[in-house]
Amino acid sequence: MKRGGVGLAAACAAGVGLNFAGRERLRQKGFHSDCSLLDLSMVLWKGYEEGPHFLGGLGPGIDAILGAIAEMKRTPPRDIELRWKSPWEKRYSDLSRKDFWVRRGEFLSPIAECLPAESRMATVWEVRGSQPNDEDLAEAVASGDLLLPAATRWMGVPWVDRRVDKLVRLLNRRWSHTSDVPAPFPSDTGAGASQGIVVLPDFGGEHCKRSLPVGELVAAELPNASVMLLEMPLRGTRKPAGYVGSLMPTLEGMMAMGCGAIEESRALLQWQRRQGYCRLTLAGISMGGHMAALTACCSPDVTRLALLLPAHSGEANWVDGGLLGLNNGMAREEMQPLLWEATNINAYPVPKSVQHALVVAARNDGYVPLW
Repeated sequence: MKRGGVGLAAACAAGVGLNFAGRERLRQKGFHSDCSLLDLSMVLWKGYEEGPHFLGGLGPGIDAILGAIAEMKRTPPRDIELRWKSPWEKRYSDLSRKDFWVRRGEFLSPIAECLPAESRMATVWEVRGSQPNDEDLAEAVASGDLLLPAATRWMGVPWVDRRVDKLVRLLNRRWSHTSDVPAPFPSDTGAGASQGIVVLPDFGGEHCKRSLPVGELVAAELPNASVMLLEMPLRGTRKPAGYVGSLMPTLEGMMAMGCGAIEESRALLQWQRRQGYCRLTLAGISMGGHMAALTACCSPDVTRLALLLPAHSGEANWVDGGLLGLNNGMAREEMQPLLWEATNINAYPVPKSVQHALVVAARNDGYVPLW
């Protein structure tokens, strides 16, 4: 027992020492040092598994994408033709404990000329909490695959992923039931009838794996709302050959992904307005929250914003203390002026149509330091 107690004390002391040394090293290098060890571990693991971002430098098309961003700031959204590629599919949500319906559509990206061939068609999933009516069912004549995994990829083994995903959702549901959120969601069959909602994913959001749970919860509370989950260029169904995980080979690629997210989401919101939705909300997670804020600067249709863990600029993530800078293969001095021009909200027009905004931030977020 004594020997075991000494061993445990030694392990605890070593852990405290490593924690202190690690945070001191982050401080010396100018990184956010008050983040959780989980954030730090994930960043280091991704760097070990995939390598540093931007080893290809700026990229050959950097001037073209910067030109597209400058044009986007001063021009209205472009028209799109949204085509449904799969029929409605009924699924059950372990989060809301309700059924929901989902279908896949696609449209040509407004910046298709700046994207690889595999990324030019934007992928969007519509989620609803009520059974589609006859008119909606008649629209979905396509027989394509939904292309939306039933579970998040955790370890790459489907049966393991399904069980881990269910456990995570059950834990989230259990946590939410201890807060002020009612459980289960109340059944108001008319809720959301005039609402269009677009949700943007995070930086590594393959197949909307983190925005789908948000869509499930929103659909449960607003069953008649049209909830659109947009996939970013270079991710999931739009990932070109040679892209590994979430790795960005060039700065051009990341800027094209961000510009595509803004152009596509504002075009999709305009499409929803023309379909008769008068209350339009744009939401996003992490990078998606950041892109949602920039979209509101360039769109006349956004009346409500829900920003979950957003940055004010890509500078925060990559050069101003965010832990992603640990996996950065470019010099900070080379990146900073380009990130400011392309991603800093102060470099964009002032939003004119937003009536309400909700911002959720974390005090010790290693990826997005508190502004």
